[in-house]
Amino acid sequence: MKKLLRTLGLVSLVFAATSWLAERVFYGGVDENGVLQESLNLPLSVFLGVAGGVCLLLSFVVRPNR
Repeated sequence: MKKLLRTLGLVSLVFAATSWLAERVFYGGVDENGVLQESLNLPLSVFLGVAGGVCLLLSFVVRPNR
């Protein structure tokens, strides 16, 4: 269980970083009309980052399997 949570947390953090990078490269600016250009990548990166952090924290709290 501990190894599964740690792996899931790390994979979630990698996907969060990838999603954040895609947001920064392709979106995330203000166009000429003053409208914020935002995609689903920003909320997705926040959600995945929080989920990955929680999984990593839980992996340190959970007792190891016997």
